[in-house]
Amino acid sequence: MPGCIAFDADVIGRRRTGDESVATGLLEAIARRDDVPFTVLAYVRDPERVPAAITGSGVVRPVPVAVGSNYRRVAVSLPARLRADRPLLYHGNYVLPPGLGCPGVVTVHDCSYHYAPELMPTADRLAFQRFVPWSVRRAARVVTVSEHAREDLLHAVGGLDPDRVVAIPNGIGTAFHPDDAASERVRARHGLEPGYVLFIGALQPRKNLGRLLEAYAAVRASRGDLPPLVLVGDAKRGGDEVDDRVRALGLAGHVRRIGYVDDPDSLRDLYVAAGVFAFPSLYEGFGLPVAEAMACGTPVLASDVTALPETTGDAALLVDPRSTSAIAEGLERLIGDAELRAACRAAGLERARELSWDAAAERYLAVWREVADLAPAPRSVRPVAPGRPARVVAAITSTGQADDVPAAIEGLRQQGLGDDLTIVVVANRPGDGTAELVRDQHPDCVLVEQPETRSYAENQAVAFAAAPGDHLVIVNPDAVAQPGCLAALLAFMDAHPACGVVAPVLRNLDGSYQEAARRFPEPVGSAIRRTPLRRVLPPERHAADHYLGEPEAARPVDWSLGAFLMIRREAWDDVGGFDEAFAPLYVEEIELQWRLWQRGWEVWQEPAAEVVHAHQAASDGPFLDHRTVWHLRNVGRFIRRHPTVLAGQAPALAPSQRRQASER
Repeated sequence: MPGCIAFDADVIGRRRTGDESVATGLLEAIARRDDVPFTVLAYVRDPERVPAAITGSGVVRPVPVAVGSNYRRVAVSLPARLRADRPLLYHGNYVLPPGLGCPGVVTVHDCSYHYAPELMPTADRLAFQRFVPWSVRRAARVVTVSEHAREDLLHAVGGLDPDRVVAIPNGIGTAFHPDDAASERVRARHGLEPGYVLFIGALQPRKNLGRLLEAYAAVRASRGDLPPLVLVGDAKRGGDEVDDRVRALGLAGHVRRIGYVDDPDSLRDLYVAAGVFAFPSLYEGFGLPVAEAMACGTPVLASDVTALPETTGDAALLVDPRSTSAIAEGLERLIGDAELRAACRAAGLERARELSWDAAAERYLAVWREVADLAPAPRSVRPVAPGRPARVVAAITSTGQADDVPAAIEGLRQQGLGDDLTIVVVANRPGDGTAELVRDQHPDCVLVEQPETRSYAENQAVAFAAAPGDHLVIVNPDAVAQPGCLAALLAFMDAHPACGVVAPVLRNLDGSYQEAARRFPEPVGSAIRRTPLRRVLPPERHAADHYLGEPEAARPVDWSLGAFLMIRREAWDDVGGFDEAFAPLYVEEIELQWRLWQRGWEVWQEPAAEVVHAHQAASDGPFLDHRTVWHLRNVGRFIRRHPTVLAGQAPALAPSQRRQASER
């Protein structure tokens, strides 16, 4: 079945070094697959910053989430977005938002907030110490990026079930590999000769740059011919002190700061052209830069603490990061020993081959499938009568419209489906002549007689339960299918397995186009269309974007009028059919199609199929009519179920939301 996974990719496009590389690498690997059973909604700040390698296949779709501050985003914006999308699960980083409404998975990249709090800004430390334990205890599964990070988390958060915590090592981006031409590009771009000592990462206290600079100065003093030290990355807390430290150590002219490099190919060139990659970090949950360096064939000097020994395996020279002399000795050994560098290079390439985003994606998807199975089952539908399933079950409900029913039946008979079509007629008003008409003139139709008048939603549910079939068609008595209509809709369904509903083009009796395909309601336009305001502010002018106009080709739409719709039985069952609380009629078809988009089913309009509909627009009549009361009552019911409509926020997959995202 289709479904949606919501993934917090807020770090993408924000120069967040390792965290951004992890989100990008994982989503690119998922997007490359052709067996992902759901759509992944990537919650980001700016969809324009999401690489095409992620969005190109359509498996991953970027969704903008408003950000006032990180705290407001988690507390307000994410819960609202999740309420609109109702994903099978939500996967967050470190923290799960309140009021989740679905199973949660959370990735904890490291526990530095607990084991090395002095290395974090005070506000971040306090927030992590409060909300990370709260989140992992609520999560259905917790992902860590190494076994070391897993053990740290289990010790830091007491009572956490070890079976719910899984270690999935990070992968290495496909851009990182040896390249013989890298040195020339580095010379041209940065004016650097190959063989330099390289550090890549955020310039912050946790990365131990102070001791690295001291160690570099000590080696330079003893050797004199040491190649330059190149620092790549943005300055964070404490990073601005780097220049002062360089001057104090007399290293001006020998240390080169390049800043943040966001192009993976340029970053690869810097790795490849380096003689040594130095990464004496004090605390890492994985250490992605050392993995990237190994993949590029660069000898690595790394810390012998936290997750770095696990990440490097036997492929790096490991040193005590709290000992300047140990770092200096390691640098001198790697720089001066060609055989050691060759051994590290060969072992690093071998180790790097074990770390792929494709392998990581496989394990993430397994976790998501497992957790999605824990999600509450959708609302059940009525049991279907036994029998041989037809391709199409078409349901006509007559509430005092017996005179219209023969034309609707004849329009269906002309489709030429024969035994592949079952027509169900619901006589919804006892004594109006519908039941007698069907028994006398159309005995091959399935007749359902209601003992009293029931709602539109209930009648459709009863009709679709009266006969088995792969596709369900709602047919108003005043809607006549034109030749080839059902064949065109079936062909579209066959070609688009994610399509849950496909609507034909509706035409008025004079052949003009009927505005059936629409965007989901939004507050201002609804106020104009459904209040006396429409007398002074004509909707066709002041709320025109609600209507989509006549299509030239098949297109996805938010929703279409329920006068004539083909619904895939699987989609109907998946969302539980109509919500029968919507009575006696109005808004139920909007609500159904809203839930279909939430579950990852698509709604389309196919102009190759046409239906003539004698549309009465009864709800657009007098404001004090009983139909207006029904309509407003069901609007209130819709808002209670889907309150994000008040902010103009529909399911992220809906075309109107995708259009708004592109406009932003």
